[in-house]
Amino acid sequence: MCGFVGIYSPSGQGLDPQQIRQAGRLLAHRGPDDEGFYADHRWAVSFQRLSILDTSPKGRQPMLTDDGRFVLVFNGEIYNYRQLRSELIRLGYGFHGQSDTEVLLRAFEHWGQECLSHLRGMFAFVIWDLLTQQLFVARDRLGIKPLYWYRDEHRIILASEIKAILACLDHSPELDHRTIFKYLARCWVDDTQDTFYAPIKAIPPGHRCTIREERFSLERYWDVPEMGRKSFHEEEFRDQFCRSIHLHLQSDVPLACTLSGGMDSSSVTAMAAGQVPTPEQIQAFSVIPPYTVNESEWIDAIVDKTRIRHAYLPLEWENIPEVTDQVLQFHDEPFQSSSCVYQFLLRRRIAEQGIKVLLVGEGGDEVLAGYRRLLYPYLYCLKKAGRWTAFDQTLKGAESFMEIERDRIIKKLEQYCRCISSGASGQENHSAYALINSEFRRTYEDIVSQPQYPMDTAEPGEPFAGHLREHLTQWDIPYVLRMEDRNSMAHGIEARVPFLDHIFLEYVISHEYGEFMQAGRNKAMLRKAMRNVLPESVLLRRCKSPRPGNNAHFIYDLLYEPMRDLLGDSKGAHEPFLQPNAARLFEEDRQRQDPLRADSWLRIYLLGRWLRLHQDLYREPYISMVV
Repeated sequence: MCGFVGIYSPSGQGLDPQQIRQAGRLLAHRGPDDEGFYADHRWAVSFQRLSILDTSPKGRQPMLTDDGRFVLVFNGEIYNYRQLRSELIRLGYGFHGQSDTEVLLRAFEHWGQECLSHLRGMFAFVIWDLLTQQLFVARDRLGIKPLYWYRDEHRIILASEIKAILACLDHSPELDHRTIFKYLARCWVDDTQDTFYAPIKAIPPGHRCTIREERFSLERYWDVPEMGRKSFHEEEFRDQFCRSIHLHLQSDVPLACTLSGGMDSSSVTAMAAGQVPTPEQIQAFSVIPPYTVNESEWIDAIVDKTRIRHAYLPLEWENIPEVTDQVLQFHDEPFQSSSCVYQFLLRRRIAEQGIKVLLVGEGGDEVLAGYRRLLYPYLYCLKKAGRWTAFDQTLKGAESFMEIERDRIIKKLEQYCRCISSGASGQENHSAYALINSEFRRTYEDIVSQPQYPMDTAEPGEPFAGHLREHLTQWDIPYVLRMEDRNSMAHGIEARVPFLDHIFLEYVISHEYGEFMQAGRNKAMLRKAMRNVLPESVLLRRCKSPRPGNNAHFIYDLLYEPMRDLLGDSKGAHEPFLQPNAARLFEEDRQRQDPLRADSWLRIYLLGRWLRLHQDLYREPYISMVV
């Protein structure tokens, strides 16, 4: 796991090695173990290494082929690198070390761009071909690892984080007001390749591109497959999940799991404990944030059953405004909620325990239908297909298992059906609109009216399948992965997400939609597969906890003073985006402890602080300020 920044310039203009080295050092948190550099007359790249597999110098980057033709920089892990290494040896290739980096380089040497079809892992990499003078760029299928690009008349800059691109510019890039509106109004971030900086874009997940002279060719090589018609088989499902966990356990440095007590992290931890000679080899960490659901009952049950090593880590709650600014600086953009800060603090404490690799449960809700809101498209599909027995069983099961009253389920289902048939937006929270400047809102009325959920189609399982697909590609996973990557890498930790292994995901999606929430139980397939693996109390756990964090407590209490100062600044960069009476509205909402508006106010605060940090960035040279 690493970070890099590189500049491609066909003419050689703007190719300053010293500038690139300095920009690369802004990514030292991503790779504190080593650094490397390569430069010629068209391509220069600075690399920071976090050593995970083959920590010897034989795994150093940039890595060149023996003939010097190909130069590779690679951020991520190739989990099937051992199998690929054996195959490439049979094909006649030799190896100097044991790293997955060298396997990736040899794979490209042999298969070229088609090497992507052989890779199982998370990655963002760039390969420079000195013979053809061409760059090949690729990002993994789900976008687990980040990669950004910027282009001007002389050069293209590629980097693992936006801050490294900013460090290579001599001007303040234009802000993207459309992205700002989406964020304030609907809490959408990372749903497209756009960023909060208009000229800086993300390489989309599942895409590859070639760069040569003035040509920048971007194409998709993978997409979430259509939902299949497979029936569930418990042992087969468990074997597939077990295989993903096994591959994600490969490491030459200390490894641990996060454990929240929910189905996802509990399943990852329990399966990991079953993959090692003794369960004490697996270590897990938990945190119980204030003003949230106390999950220690389920956490302790997992620890007792698996016999892993476990610790509750206390988090430090002092200086939350300063910590929030730190998170913004590591993310380079505003984030969604207070859960991001809690996660950042937990990752910092885990790093203090000497851990460099972390298995997490992110992605389980999106892959396996864990959200309660998915119940309504699920029922809609059963109703549309005339599957009345399954429909009645789901209603009855959801009432008891998800603890939602039957009358409320019926009412919400009727609302959902009207939303689907009319093409309405289906927004869950309209409260931000009363806080946004009216003219600013009118400019982006298309975003206001854009549907939250996909419309119905003739395909079986739609729109339930479409909801899952959009959770994976737009509304949830892109931001969840950004949050996990920045918060973990800020502390030199590589986070791994077994639920988002593309082979496991394709296997899950191959199932018939009726298997996902059968009998009104979210993540029904995972619950069945984890029988006799997880404690009964976790398998039958009814309440679905939100992500750790409480936005109302965060903005109305912990950030009250700085929020009041921000709203009182009539010259603040946030001012054009808000209603003139925003300060008064905030005080009124605070008195009521309005939970829905708390979400909106926190986004306003984060945007305001990010804009201030952005302004400060360009009051003095970027490098001198951050290095």
